[in-house]
Amino acid sequence: MGGHYFIGSNPRAVRPVKSDFEESGLLASRWAALGLTSVFLLAPPLAAQDVEPRALSPAPVGTNVIGLAASYSTGDVLLDKTLPVEDLDGYTLNLSPNYTRYVGLFGTTARLSAAVPVAVGEWDAFVRGDTLENFIDRTGFGDAVVSGMLFLLGGPAMGPAEFREYRRKTLLGFHLRVKVPIGQYDAERLVNLGSNRWQVAPALAFSQWIGKVTLSAYATAWLFSDNDELLGDNVLSQAPLFAFQLNAEYSFKPNLWLAAGVRQSTGGRTTVNGVEGEQTTENLRLGLVFGVPIAPRHTLKLLGTTGLRTTAGNDFDTLSLRWFCAW
Repeated sequence: MGGHYFIGSNPRAVRPVKSDFEESGLLASRWAALGLTSVFLLAPPLAAQDVEPRALSPAPVGTNVIGLAASYSTGDVLLDKTLPVEDLDGYTLNLSPNYTRYVGLFGTTARLSAAVPVAVGEWDAFVRGDTLENFIDRTGFGDAVVSGMLFLLGGPAMGPAEFREYRRKTLLGFHLRVKVPIGQYDAERLVNLGSNRWQVAPALAFSQWIGKVTLSAYATAWLFSDNDELLGDNVLSQAPLFAFQLNAEYSFKPNLWLAAGVRQSTGGRTTVNGVEGEQTTENLRLGLVFGVPIAPRHTLKLLGTTGLRTTAGNDFDTLSLRWFCAW
């Protein structure tokens, strides 16, 4: 989630620090003279920003699922046009092991999950006025993600025998995702793999099964703590970011399915040192997902997403291959 931060004449304007671009002629004094900071980047694309169906997938109580997701993202980072940095683009490779456990709670099904990504990324940019290019590379851990889903309707706690007779129709669930700031972060760098702030995302998810077609909708609000180490000791705050998603899925047979989805994100206006930014995030993404069983208890998912409209931050195309094993 990127954003643009306007500092203006605030007495606590961004303090000059050594940045990624300083060695290419972009001196910190020029940042201060412009009264602008740049874009806060999280290299591994957030799973929360993927257009992916089947967030509402019940299973028997006691089921364990391990998985490994490998993704490749490439594209541009959209900066304020007044900045003397242009053509900032790059790629990331992201490997994320994950674990999920289904439990019974209050007579219904609950799902608990955790994942810790490892990422490799490279970016390059052109610095106007200096006719210089600057290259950035990062390797390390991203922020951990822990999440929980509670089925409010249509997901009763079931054992394996009951689940085999279960026919889902309408599902409603409450989902809570928390990003834990353990990822690689350097306060003197513009581009980081970690965010140095907590992020909490409550969501409501709805799913309706109609024959071989499943329609689903999600509404999410991302809430952020402050990052008080932005390019030194500057304080970044961000208003809630809201996301709305619609998916349509067709099942050819059990565990063999194809889905398409669209996701709109809005809001997320940023504030640095008490001065509010001028631009909110308005991003529209499209995704396709293909799920295929490869062996008993083993499933592969191929996911592709692209941006249809992006006003701020990462405008990446992403391909992801995800393997899951359940028992």
